[in-house]
Amino acid sequence: MYTSFVKYLLSPESLSIDIPITFVTQFYGDNWADRKLHIYHSSGKKWVVMLKRVKSMPVLTNGWQTVVLELNLQKDCLLTFLPLNHFGLHLSSYVNVIIEDSFVQECFEDNVVAGSYEINYKGSLWTMSTSKFNSSYVFSQGWPQLCNDLGVQEDDLLVFKKLDDVLFGLTVY
Repeated sequence: MYTSFVKYLLSPESLSIDIPITFVTQFYGDNWADRKLHIYHSSGKKWVVMLKRVKSMPVLTNGWQTVVLELNLQKDCLLTFLPLNHFGLHLSSYVNVIIEDSFVQECFEDNVVAGSYEINYKGSLWTMSTSKFNSSYVFSQGWPQLCNDLGVQEDDLLVFKKLDDVLFGLTVY
C-alpha cells in the first residue's frame, strides 16, 4: 500500500513523468485516465496537469513541463508525491541530501575527506561523491541512483554508520 511515491527527474526537458500504476489505482481507481490532476507545492504554487494513459501506464502530461520550469527543477533531483484530495498531489523536491556538519565533524574531526565514498547496503556498494554546500556537505553524484535502486520513500529513515574513512554502512527504516 502506497502512502507516497518517489521519482527522480532524469530529464527536466521531458514533457511528462510516469507514475506507478499501483499508486494510481489505489488512490484514483480504475477510471483514472484522461483526468485533470492538481499538483500543490509548499511555495503556495498550484498547477493543473493531465493524468493520461500512455502505453497502458499512467503519465502526468499537459502542464508537467510548466511545473518543472516554474520550480526550476534540475536533472537528478528527488521528487516526492503525496496524495491529497481527490486527484490532488503534494510535490516536494530535493536537489541534494545535506550531511549535517556535526556528523562530518564527529566522523572526521578536522580532516574532512572531500571526494568519493562507498555506501554499503546489505552487501551491495554504491559510490557517492560529496560537495560543500554553504557550511555543510551534500551527497551529489551517485545519490539519486542509490535512492532509486533502494526505492527510498519520503518517510524512510536512513541511518549511516562510519565503517572506515571512505566506507559507510546504511540501514533504511
